[in-house]
Amino acid sequence: MKKVIWLTVSCLMVVALLVTSCGGATTEEEEDVTNGEEDVVGEEEEEEVGEEEEVGDGKDMVLDSLGKLVEKPRYGGVLNFAASSDPRGFDEATTPPYSTVTMPLTNDKLISGDWAKGTQGTGEASWLHNATFFYKYAVGSLATSWEVPDDETIIFHIREGVKFQNKPPVNGREMNAHDVVFSLERLYYDDSTYSYATYPEGRGPTSITALDDWTVEIKVPPATQLPLLFAIGDFNSIVAHEIIDEYGDMRDWQNSWGTGPFMITDYVPVSALTFERNPNYWMNDPLHPENQLPYLDGIKRLIIPDASTTLAAFRTGKLDRRAISWEDEPEIRENNPELKWLQTLSTGTSVIYMRLDTDPYTDIRVRRALSMAVDQQSLVDYYYEGNAELHATLVGPFPELGDIYTPLEELPESTRELFDYDLDKAKELLTEAGFPEGFKATIVASSEGVLPIVKDSWSKIGVDLDIQIKTSAVLYSIQVRRQHEEMIYYGLSNNKVKINTFEKQMTRNLSMADDEIYQNLFDESLLTMMDPDTFNPIVKEMVQYIIGQVWYVPLPAPYTYYAWWPWVKSYGGESSVGYFRSGDYTKYVWIDQELRQEITGRKQ
Repeated sequence: MKKVIWLTVSCLMVVALLVTSCGGATTEEEEDVTNGEEDVVGEEEEEEVGEEEEVGDGKDMVLDSLGKLVEKPRYGGVLNFAASSDPRGFDEATTPPYSTVTMPLTNDKLISGDWAKGTQGTGEASWLHNATFFYKYAVGSLATSWEVPDDETIIFHIREGVKFQNKPPVNGREMNAHDVVFSLERLYYDDSTYSYATYPEGRGPTSITALDDWTVEIKVPPATQLPLLFAIGDFNSIVAHEIIDEYGDMRDWQNSWGTGPFMITDYVPVSALTFERNPNYWMNDPLHPENQLPYLDGIKRLIIPDASTTLAAFRTGKLDRRAISWEDEPEIRENNPELKWLQTLSTGTSVIYMRLDTDPYTDIRVRRALSMAVDQQSLVDYYYEGNAELHATLVGPFPELGDIYTPLEELPESTRELFDYDLDKAKELLTEAGFPEGFKATIVASSEGVLPIVKDSWSKIGVDLDIQIKTSAVLYSIQVRRQHEEMIYYGLSNNKVKINTFEKQMTRNLSMADDEIYQNLFDESLLTMMDPDTFNPIVKEMVQYIIGQVWYVPLPAPYTYYAWWPWVKSYGGESSVGYFRSGDYTKYVWIDQELRQEITGRKQ
């Protein structure tokens, strides 16, 4: 297996596949994966610096809080990036939190990922994972600290001195524990919200109380204490009650704001979202504690549905960073040598889910046969032209996941052979299961992807696959309601820590799994999430069990490339500094406006 590689113009390193720790409508914090093409980024580790003049190239250099000599951050400039569609909503109470993509910029959460542990700091975390909470890399945000004194209690100690953005009707007043209580009750006690549906009565908080102005006590069922700690801490945003009192909700972008580093100042659908710096933001740079964040004057989020138009804008420097497909990467790298690059495996890819409650997929021999009848290596070599890796999915070869990731060659033999192309064994298994001539099968998908190749492979064992293409909206609706008749080609995360995908009630349980062994392991893991030495082996065993039960046919994970212009500083490709905080890396980065002007002739 090839190693995962992170590349930049200034340095190149090979990151070994370390063995080190680490929607739908209503029922699970959704993995943001669609055919392996999501916004995924990886880890960059800087080489040791030498003499100041060799590193700084005449720039003003300073020591950061870790004692590293780095270029001194400067204020000003606008970061420009693009999205293919408008935000689905601006309020977590009316839109699932993973779809309220502006809230990580406008609002804060109680807990955050530790930026100083990322690529610009110690390098322990890559911050490329959008849908995973890494407890060992978590730090306080609006909460200075938290504790779990018993298995039914979570206590957050709220940070003093944080002010809401200076806009009516809140007018810059100080945030306190009562705002936290209001925000959480709004999300967990209203049965129309995503958070309530994920943690309904019996699973969600039983009480949320402000013990004083700076302490919040939350009573929870023991079985969901730790998942709720992560969801409440790093999935839910804090809002001011005055906004809801005045407007009823924050569906309107003009009413969507809080204590965050940026404020939305303009929104033109199918055009752009414009953000300006919050001049009263409470946070300082953890690597440069004397500096108030954010460094940027603002952010421009352009809405560009056409991928070729987005690519052209990036290549001319009108966009500052961009995901690049493996098909486009060689040409762009050749024609834009100034760019900095990152290469990493996708943190999600599409797999083939089979309904375990529907014949013939109730029989594990059928599922094993279907897996063995896919020529995985040919998909890597010919479909992806070598720009993919074959691994077992659910947990990929990422630094933070090392202790729960199992390379293919280390899987049990009976599981390892699922990835071998063996038509004779597949036919033998189908015959044993009562299908010597094969059978007809139906799969729904939003695009063909690798399915025509799979169809051809399966035809060799007598399985006639009918591929039914649906629009993305229709397939999403099918997925949410789990209405696929047999199979569905849909995304599966490679970066999970809390492996809750296959809980019986989860909307992303597209295999319709209902398995006592898995559930017992999952329940056991929930009780140990703050103790990696106990938690990691349980999750590793659980992942191996899921793979061995063949609840889906795994498929290769493609490489994702990220590129950014060299004027984007203090950046190594990060995406989400915490759990579904996509875009919040922007408060730490800064723009070298002189370099941008030197390369493009313009400062913005």
